Amino acid sequence: MKMGDQAYEIVRGFSEIGIHRTGTQGDRNTLRWLGSKLAFCGADVSFQTFPYHHFDAELSVWSIGKSIEAEALYYSCTGKRYLLNPATGLVDAHADDNVIFSEIDCMVAEAKVDGHDGLVLATRCPIGDLCAINRDHRMNLEFPVILVSQGNLKTIQTNGADISFAASVRKRMAKNVIAHFPGPADAQRVVVTTPISGWFRCAGERGCGLAIAIFVSKQLSKSFAVDLLLTSGHELGMCGGYHLAKSYDVEIGCVLHLGSCIANIDAKMISICSADSVTVGRIAGELKRLGIKQAVPSDPTNAENWIGESKCWASNNWPILSVAGLAPHFHARSDLPEVATNPGLLTKAIDVIGYAALALANHGKTKMSKGFVL
Repeated sequence: MKMGDQAYEIVRGFSEIGIHRTGTQGDRNTLRWLGSKLAFCGADVSFQTFPYHHFDAELSVWSIGKSIEAEALYYSCTGKRYLLNPATGLVDAHADDNVIFSEIDCMVAEAKVDGHDGLVLATRCPIGDLCAINRDHRMNLEFPVILVSQGNLKTIQTNGADISFAASVRKRMAKNVIAHFPGPADAQRVVVTTPISGWFRCAGERGCGLAIAIFVSKQLSKSFAVDLLLTSGHELGMCGGYHLAKSYDVEIGCVLHLGSCIANIDAKMISICSADSVTVGRIAGELKRLGIKQAVPSDPTNAENWIGESKCWASNNWPILSVAGLAPHFHARSDLPEVATNPGLLTKAIDVIGYAALALANHGKTKMSKGFVL
């Protein structure tokens, strides 16, 4: 089987496991699936447990005799409510997280002042579906917020709705995956990391990055010792990523972070790299083949200059390459393999990111190590 087909099978297998939200049965099944797959690839696999705040919600939204697809905004409120006078609003679900958080905070504040008992919020995205929104447990608004598609918001605004909301938060434990590829004797160690939790079946959001990370890690291990770190809790403030980075006490040469929507159809990608100028130039040259422009952080130790789980590693001031982006089905229920990616896109991404990773691992060297063959 060709490399792109193998990578696509990883994406498909990941997606078919089911919902990948932290703490779900799908999340637990993913850990078992990955443990077996990575061991077969020659990695020493272990699991790291970390605490998180689990959000449970029971939500019912009915309008003109039909059930409306809706999601409770995580951590917005706890307890039981029957909404009689909700406000309505609209947010760009593909905007920067900080922009989304700020807009929601403002709409909630206005709704409270105006005497509303909740907020029904349409999540604007390219395909018109309901899109989920990442949240940290500290973002409790003490106000029920319900997410719907733009079309369903119009239905609710025109015809009204019967809405019941019940939610709770409790402390639980989740797990990260640590897969160590030994590499040659006395080889320098590098980190490759990508999250494995997310919204719905997240084939493009998470599955593609996972498949690419596995292939790149295997190839890098021909010249380096590689720690492939797969973190949960991404949609909950990246709590798994922060826990792993803070507890990771191994001296390494660099960090490669692969975020959302790599090798997705119609994706808009960005990359950020901190290394010497020669290395940054090499990597930028490779990433041009994927149409990705590169930025250099003014202060590499400032997490705000990074994206996704690369933020978790910023304070270490190691050379980091972070690649992530957005695609039409990002955070939507329709993020499935057949609409998100294909073997050709995956092959090209593995090839380009593989060579970019090699340049990063060899940072500071006039000539790169040989032996990296995809």
